[in-house]
Amino acid sequence: MEKILAIETSGNICGAAVISGDKIIAEKNIFLPKNSSSKIFDVIKNVTKKNLQFSAIAVDVGPGSFTGSRIGVSLARVYGQFLELPVIGVSCLDCLVFNAVKHKNVSGKIFPIVDALRGEVYTAEYDGLKRKTKYKIIEVEKFLKMLDNKSTVVGSCEICRVMPDNRKCVAVKLSASAVGFLASIKLNKDELREYNEVLPLYIRRAFAEEHRSK
Repeated sequence: MEKILAIETSGNICGAAVISGDKIIAEKNIFLPKNSSSKIFDVIKNVTKKNLQFSAIAVDVGPGSFTGSRIGVSLARVYGQFLELPVIGVSCLDCLVFNAVKHKNVSGKIFPIVDALRGEVYTAEYDGLKRKTKYKIIEVEKFLKMLDNKSTVVGSCEICRVMPDNRKCVAVKLSASAVGFLASIKLNKDELREYNEVLPLYIRRAFAEEHRSK
């Protein structure tokens, strides 16, 4: 059975998991709101127990924390190069929807959101697990106008607490196992990449880069 090492550092979760088929062999997720990637080496060591016999490496590519996404992707690429394995990138928006559908029984029109700061969010529209639109960044006010009474917003507890009362919001957390399970689907479909082809999904440039371009 194929095994996948999955890495999660795109948001406030520092996580790693070993996935085999539809089973979690090992998983550890730590809530680290200020620096989600700071403990990733220890977390990976904890779940692998020095066993590096995998079929692929999976990583959450974002969008989310620029630093966290960059470190997670860089680490996955290093493992892919060193172990001569394909690397599979998975969006955190897909992961939020996966956990909402699997653990919260959410269905229908789903909008996962990740705080993009500056009054904006990252999002996309899903019908169940199937993504219907491109990943995008949008102002919060415009995002709220997109929703109807059949829409379910999926995001962190912090996001759900500030959502208007007339909007259905389901709180879910990112997890390394979600990265692994979604990567397993891509692995079965042969949607693989060489280690140097997987890049962070930024959608927009970091604030410092935007400032330098002005």
